[in-house]
Amino acid sequence: MYTIGYDFGDTLVALGELRFAVRLYTESNVYAPDPDRVAITGDERRTVMRADGLCWAGNQRKADGEIELEIVRGRDGRYIISARGKHGGEVCKSMLVEVFGIDIAALTYDQDKREAIGPHRAIRAKRYPGFGMKMPLVFAEEASGAEWYAMTKDDRVRGKGFAVHYDPYLETYVLDLAHEEDKRFRSQEIVSPPWHIGRCANRAAVIAERCRDLEDRFHLVPFERRTDIPDWLGGIRLIVTLHGEHWTGHVFNTYADMERALEWIAERIPGREVLAFLPAWDGRYYYNYPQYEPSPFMGGAEGFKRLTAKARLLGIRVVPMLGANALNLRFAEQLGLQDAAVRDEWGHECRINWVDWDYDLAVENDSALANMGHPDFRRHMIERATQLVDEYGVDGIFLDISSFWANDPRYSPYEGTVAWADEMKARYPGLLLFGENSYDALWGTFGLFHEAGGPGAYEQALYRYARQSHYLAHPAPGRGSAGVHEWSWRWAVGLPEGECPELIPTLSIVSDTIAEHAEAAQAVIEQARKWKQALPGIAGRPSL
Repeated sequence: MYTIGYDFGDTLVALGELRFAVRLYTESNVYAPDPDRVAITGDERRTVMRADGLCWAGNQRKADGEIELEIVRGRDGRYIISARGKHGGEVCKSMLVEVFGIDIAALTYDQDKREAIGPHRAIRAKRYPGFGMKMPLVFAEEASGAEWYAMTKDDRVRGKGFAVHYDPYLETYVLDLAHEEDKRFRSQEIVSPPWHIGRCANRAAVIAERCRDLEDRFHLVPFERRTDIPDWLGGIRLIVTLHGEHWTGHVFNTYADMERALEWIAERIPGREVLAFLPAWDGRYYYNYPQYEPSPFMGGAEGFKRLTAKARLLGIRVVPMLGANALNLRFAEQLGLQDAAVRDEWGHECRINWVDWDYDLAVENDSALANMGHPDFRRHMIERATQLVDEYGVDGIFLDISSFWANDPRYSPYEGTVAWADEMKARYPGLLLFGENSYDALWGTFGLFHEAGGPGAYEQALYRYARQSHYLAHPAPGRGSAGVHEWSWRWAVGLPEGECPELIPTLSIVSDTIAEHAEAAQAVIEQARKWKQALPGIAGRPSL
């Protein structure tokens, strides 16, 4: 655990049963209030600490600046914490609020994601937004079984961190809550949006509050009232994943193979109830990004046109995959998009450096994560998506890695993704937008998601705003191949094997699915014929 191995010199402020401290982070160092220049005022309902100076290095050194921490008790007993800071000469990066007085034994940070205090006396940072957290909200369990919640009231998508560490000087566990300022707007001052912390008697009520925040602050609309989702999505009972060309060039299905598969499926379930999802329709999966042209090895443009025409004849909806954040640097340079790579907050290019596509026991590092906020890349993605709709008549667009976020100093990936989606919806009101993984502020951008790890978010809150299918790596009948996906096989995927009635049934088709495993494939279709949408958790309640 990356804590600081000396007494940092925090000034603690007490209110009710808890104590609090605050730290100010610049792009050069970390500071606490100067204890020699602190004033604390308040009563049993409100406490304010003001410091007109900073200290650092465990109060060995001083610096010009200010810190203010305000804690107010809400009507229901919650603690509402606001913080601001200023440095005399450095750019402010983030603020950390430390909470003392909760005997933390474990932290729950998303649906079925719970981590207990381990031998290192810590719980490492959980970051929002990102792959690990869908809501900026955690539940802290005490050893006694009592529970607390902590959530932000930010009205923008900005980085948040949640962690637990043990303070050996005070001999207690500390709940850490971090707010990171948008890199584009940093200055020598920073204001942290309010944190709300309280005892939790009912998780669902806390999650409902976050949903109200989403609807008030991010303008999300419950699924039944959304006007940007095509009506036909409500009639889809089966998603057929037609795997195309692997990164290594192996073709699981040509366009002609896909046609035959759709004909076989339409004999067993009405075509209007089927959505054909096409990953790697454009040639080598991920390798060819961001060209997005029909693969000559799968049948070329004419073959792709025949496929989409056949699907329309059968009543089947077609949704090809595009990579929202994937950029083969070789092709990006040819397209003049080499500047579109995401930068981290320090300005360094972010690579797709976690996949060993060819299994030589080393990751491929020749692709970057692109930023949908970059105007040239977003324009390119609009052009490619528009071409798919206009020339081939597709019914939707899938955006891979749509949940990726970084604190880019130039453009916001979140704002860029929303802008792309708004433009596509304006051009094509009946178009389905389908995303991969999510965080809560994106739930109003896409109508359908697939999520790694099964149902997503506390109390299945995602389903209040959108629908979900099985993941791309959902194994094909037979040996369990994940097709073009890097997880490869059933036993590597780690996704729910049983029925998930909240997920639209999914049939993955690779080279031998129908030829050798037709009976198993037909069993999936039969399940789909009987399937009815389940809305568990908060989504199944008529109101918040």
